[in-house]
Parts: sequence; structure tokens; C-alpha cells
Amino acid sequence: MLESLGLDAVQEQLYERVLTQPGLAADDLTDDRAVLDQLVGLRLLRCTNDRYTAVPPELALQRLLDDRQLELDRAAARVRELERLHRATPDPDRQVPVQFVPGDEAPYFQGAIHATTRNQLRAFETPPYGKPFDLGDAEPEVGAIHRGVRHRIVYSREAVEVQGLDVLRLTLTIGEEARVAGEVPLRLSIFDDSVATLPLRTGRPVTEGILVIRPSALLDSLIALFEHVWSTALPLTPDLSDGLDPEDDETLIALLAAGMGDQAIARQLGISLRTVGRRVQRVQSSLNAATRFQAGVAIGLRTTP
Repeated sequence: MLESLGLDAVQEQLYERVLTQPGLAADDLTDDRAVLDQLVGLRLLRCTNDRYTAVPPELALQRLLDDRQLELDRAAARVRELERLHRATPDPDRQVPVQFVPGDEAPYFQGAIHATTRNQLRAFETPPYGKPFDLGDAEPEVGAIHRGVRHRIVYSREAVEVQGLDVLRLTLTIGEEARVAGEVPLRLSIFDDSVATLPLRTGRPVTEGILVIRPSALLDSLIALFEHVWSTALPLTPDLSDGLDPEDDETLIALLAAGMGDQAIARQLGISLRTVGRRVQRVQSSLNAATRFQAGVAIGLRTTP
């Protein structure tokens, strides 16, 4: 009956006998001393002065039951992980151009694809996101960059403000290539040239589901769209990786190049909105720019390699 907990019939019968006849010596219980030693090792029996008593079932057997349940939970988690890897791995025999992945599976699915990417990730980043950003959200990208995977990301201005400079600096300092556009058409990730993912509905978080695009004319079009937007976006200046000096106009220029608005700059530098406006005007004058747009173009030219 208790084979599922790792006890064979002989061990179970001996445990039951000690449970109902506590205090017997080994010679009175069995000719096989090894079975007693096994039950003591499993913490089902106690031995004092060669007399045996049973640990109560609600303690001993419940512990075995809990241990086995933990093993089953781990096995079930591993099965789900393997299933996600299976679904994320291209297979010409079962491939369809467009696949839907439910929202509760989407983060794991994208993580599995990211983990198997070998050459390049291209992405548009724009809100909404399913949760607030923190440094831990950058771990998959950091790991992939360390593996030698090239990352080219176009951020919308709003994405820069939402993600924050701490997250952006973390990836910029280790090799992410980033650019900024006022807006990007949609949230998009392209892994190598083999698969792309995007939200089920434009302007909705991936936690509501994603579409997975396999090799097809649609994937080719998404790649072309990314390259077009990349070619027109402004580089995200490396100056952001050096820390922020609220008194330095170069810091202000770096934040303007990142596409940040006045309120976001004020938050990042810890200064008033009026001070930001005054210093932006000063930067415009130094760049001979009559408008913020002209200043943005000039900054873009400064930061383009």
C-alpha cells in the first residue's frame, strides 16, 4: 500500500508491528536486522537500548508524503518547462506561420526563445507592460549578451521613461545597441531571423497573449519594418552609462537624446520643471537650435557614430 512512498511490503509490515507492539527487541521482531536499520534510517523507527518504537504515522509518514509531493511538483514543473521549450523550438514538420500563445504562458515562452537565440535579437520596446520594471527584468538580456548575442533595441520615448535609466544603463554598459524614436509601431521581438513575437492586440500587454510569427512573408515584413525604424531612430547616447550629474549640461543632452520629456528629466535629475525648461533653452542656444526638435536633430548628429 505504501510503495508510492518508497516502502516495500516487508518494511510496511514491520513498521506496523512495531507500531502496535512497541518496546520489542530486534530478535523479537525480525530475523532481518537490515530492515530495522532501514526503517531507523528513514526515521520511521527509534531504537533505544535495542528496543524499538515507531514514530507516529502523522509525523513519519506525512513527512514521506510531503517529500514525495515535492518531488512530484518539481517533476511537473520540469514537464511544463520542457513543453515550453518544445513549443518554442522551430520544427518544420509542425510549423505554422502564426501561432497564438495564451497570456499566462507568454513570458515563459518568450524566455525560452530568448534562451535559444544564437546571433541577434531585434526589438521595439513600448508600453504597456504587465508590471513595473526592475533590474531583475534585464537578466535574460544580460545573459544573452554575455553569450555573444547582439541586441538592437528601438525604444519609444515612453518606454525610456517607464523602464528608467537604471535598467537602461545596465544593458547599455555591456553592449546593447539602443536607439530612440518618438513612437514605435508596436511592441515586437525578432529572434535571429527565425521567429518574432508581438502582443495579440496592439497597445495591450503581452500578458493578454502573444502571436508567434514563424518564417513567412509576414516575418520578412516585420524584419524590414524594424530595419526601417532603426535607420531613422536616434542613437541612445552612451553618456547615459556614465552616471548622472544634475549640474552638467552634457547629462541633460544625454537625457534629451534618450527622448525624455521635461517631467521625466526633472525626476531623473531631482530638479524642478522650471529649471529643466531654463536649461533646455540654454542647450538649444548652444546648439544654435530654435526649437527642441532642431535640438534633437543636432543631438542625434552628435551621438551618431
